[in-house]
Amino acid sequence: MFEVQELLLNFLFLIIFLLFMPIIFELHSSNFSTRKRFWTNNLLTSLAILSCISFPIPIMDGYIFDLRLVALTIGGLYGGISSILILGGVTVIFRLTVGGLGAAATIIVVLLFVILLMIMSHRFIHSPKNKKVMYSSVLSLSAAVIALLNSTIIFGASFSVLFSFLYIMITLCATAVLVYLYEFFNESILIKKQMITAEKMQIVSHLASSVVHEVKNPLTVVKGFLQLILLDDIPASKRKEYLKTSILEIDRANEIIADYLMFAKPASENIKVLNIKEEVQRTLNLISPLANMNNVIVETNLNDFYFRGDEQLIRQCLLNITKNCIEAMPNAGMLRIDTRRMNNDLLLTISDTGQGMTKEQIARLGEPYFTTKGSNGTGLGMMVAINIIESMNASLHVESEINKGTTFNICIPCVYVETSSILQE
Repeated sequence: MFEVQELLLNFLFLIIFLLFMPIIFELHSSNFSTRKRFWTNNLLTSLAILSCISFPIPIMDGYIFDLRLVALTIGGLYGGISSILILGGVTVIFRLTVGGLGAAATIIVVLLFVILLMIMSHRFIHSPKNKKVMYSSVLSLSAAVIALLNSTIIFGASFSVLFSFLYIMITLCATAVLVYLYEFFNESILIKKQMITAEKMQIVSHLASSVVHEVKNPLTVVKGFLQLILLDDIPASKRKEYLKTSILEIDRANEIIADYLMFAKPASENIKVLNIKEEVQRTLNLISPLANMNNVIVETNLNDFYFRGDEQLIRQCLLNITKNCIEAMPNAGMLRIDTRRMNNDLLLTISDTGQGMTKEQIARLGEPYFTTKGSNGTGLGMMVAINIIESMNASLHVESEINKGTTFNICIPCVYVETSSILQE
C-alpha cells in the first residue's frame, strides 16, 4: 500500500538539508571559507541520505524504497568528485549498518552510480540551469534503472511494472524539482548581490564630482600658503603657521579620499561588531561634499551603540538613505541623524526637511525602479538599502509629509560587549 506520509517525509528531508539550509548558509555565512563550505554541504547531504534511509517508503506489499539516490545525485553533482566519493561512502556504510536483504545490492548500485556522477560532474557544474535540470534528471533516471535491474536480475526480486513506474517517476520528479528550485534561489541571491554592487557603483559615480570639488578646496589653500612661504620677507613664525595649516588641509583631503576609496572597493562580506557612531561619522565624511554642494546643513546626536554587520554594507545603506535625503533638498535644508536606545535595540533616525512623500509613495518604497526623482533616479538605491537592513535582522519605518520632510527610523539589534573585546574586533 502506498504510504504518502513517508514520501512527504523524504521530500521534507531533501528540502531542508539540500535546499533551505544551504541557502540560509549562503545568505548569512558568506564569510565561510571554501573548505568550510565544502564540509558543510557534505554534512548536510549526508544527513539527507541518512534520514531517507532511516524512513523508507512502502509503495506496495513487499516493495519499499527511499530517496537516498536523489540526495546523492544533487550533493555529488554540486560538490564535485571529492563529494561524490565521500557521499557514496556514507551511503554504503550506513546502509550496511542498517542491514537487511538490500544491503549488498546497495554496494553495486552506489558503485556504478558514483562512476556515472564522476563522469558527468564537470559538465554539470559548467552548464546553464536548464541543462543542469536535464543532466540531473537523466542521472537520477539512470540510478533508478540501475537499482531496479540490480534487484531483479542479480538478486532475483520479482518485477512489478507499477512499482518500477512509481519508483522511476518519483525519483525523476524529485531530482528535477529540487535542482530547479536550487538554481532559481541561487540566481535570486546572485542577482541581489549584483544589484547591490551596481547601485554602489552608481553612488560612486555620483559622489566622484562632489568629492573632487571638496578635495580641490584644501589643495587650493595648501598651494596658496606654499606660495606665501616661498616669499623672502615672511617671518619664521608665519612660515611655521602656514606649514601647520597646510598639513591640516592635506590631512582633511586625505581623509575624504580614504573614505571614498574605502566605499568604492569591493565589499568584504565580513560580519563583525561595529560602532554606529563611527559608521555614521565615516558616512558623513563621504557624503558631506554632496551636502555642501546642495547647501544642506548636517546635525547629529550620536552615541556609542554596538551591533553586528558588514562594515561596507552598512555604509552603503547609510549612504543610499542620506544621499536620497540630500537630493530631496535641492535648495538647501537640514539633514539630522540621531541614535538612541529603544528597549534592547538601537534606534537610528535619519530625517530631512525636503519635499516629502505621500502615503502611497511610502508604501512603494523598495520597489524596483520606483522613484520620486523622475528621470534622475532608478529606485534601486532604496531597494538595496532595505535589503541590507533586512539582512541584519533590523527593521525600517518611514514617516513623511509633503513639503515637510521624511524620517527614516531604523531599529537594529544591539550587541553588548566588553570594551576589551571591542578593541580586539
